[in-house]
Amino acid sequence: MDKSFDKSIDESYEDDEKDRIASLLSTVPVLDDLFHIHYKVGEGTFSSVFLATLKNSSQSKNFAVKHLVPTCHPGRIERELQCLKDIGGQDHVVGLELCLRHSGSVVFVMPFMRHDKFSDYVHDMDPQEMKDYMRALLTALRRVHKFNIIHRDIKPSNFLYDRSNKRYLLVDFGLAQQYVEDTKPNNASPKVSQIDSLSGKRKRCDENKIDRTLKAANKLSSDKCYCFGKPKICSLCLARPSQAAPRAGTPGFRAPEVLLKHPSQTPAIDIWACGVMMLSILSGTQPFFRSPDDMTALAEITAIFGSSSIQQLARKLGKKLVYSNEIPGIDLISLCQKLQKRNENSKIVTSETVKEESELKYPVEAYHLIKRLLDINYTTRITAQEALLHPFFNA
Repeated sequence: MDKSFDKSIDESYEDDEKDRIASLLSTVPVLDDLFHIHYKVGEGTFSSVFLATLKNSSQSKNFAVKHLVPTCHPGRIERELQCLKDIGGQDHVVGLELCLRHSGSVVFVMPFMRHDKFSDYVHDMDPQEMKDYMRALLTALRRVHKFNIIHRDIKPSNFLYDRSNKRYLLVDFGLAQQYVEDTKPNNASPKVSQIDSLSGKRKRCDENKIDRTLKAANKLSSDKCYCFGKPKICSLCLARPSQAAPRAGTPGFRAPEVLLKHPSQTPAIDIWACGVMMLSILSGTQPFFRSPDDMTALAEITAIFGSSSIQQLARKLGKKLVYSNEIPGIDLISLCQKLQKRNENSKIVTSETVKEESELKYPVEAYHLIKRLLDINYTTRITAQEALLHPFFNA
């Protein structure tokens, strides 16, 4: 390629970088008084992250300056700020150094950690390195879940790993949400605090509304739907209320209960995503799930774990899931071994490598743990605290 063309590309990139930094400093002018902003290190849907160092300081400490897009909902910003303040700073969870606000712009200043790309180490982690990595991730999740917070976006790019220094950091609480455990046997029952706060007049209005809703629901249930299995949707199905459930997260890491639109989601969805990360390591495959949409994602999970377990979960959630054929599922150990061998086909075959390939690369306890992390039933899925006590970490 022409060197002059390469040079023009580099110059164009540098100009864009300067423009981005200038835009940030004009949006939040106080940053220019405190920091040298060097370059952008990351970008997401709701924010951009820049590398910065302090001005007028002898310390060479690096900081990550996260600039939230102005369209972020205030509640979302408040939740992320609260998580960084209350949870961060220990157990491999990122903390907060400073929060700045100017007009409609908000900036979080956090410690910066150099890290490696997941794709650079996922293929060659030995058992001890994987054990240390998973222990650190579960330790961070134990800390987060202790505060009844669901991270909702557990994935390799949000769990930073500095391989040379064995440092780990869980970042990005932009999608985090509070989890309120429902101790009542009937999940549909309103909270006591909600009932007590209602006036008598409001109660009567609600009773009338409930009565009308029940009548409408009874009418819908008494009428038979004739569109099942046909390429159309009948008026009865169109009249049914839409399903509202949180879907925030990254494709490929969403738990089955999220894909089935269960409205009452728990910290178990983080554990599932943690299991997907471990599955990538065990198989040397990244990303493991490549689903473009929720239905394809459910089909991919079904192909591995079988249709029976998915249907049982659907019934538990009050839904009916139909498959054209029964799908038996796949043995995880065999699957991971085959995928590992596929990635190692470029190796020179000797008697030593044949012997190595006939043995498990990772201990049996690792496969037992991943089955618990990827338990289809979220109510029996292992917790972060329980996982840290698993024999895999003590073997």
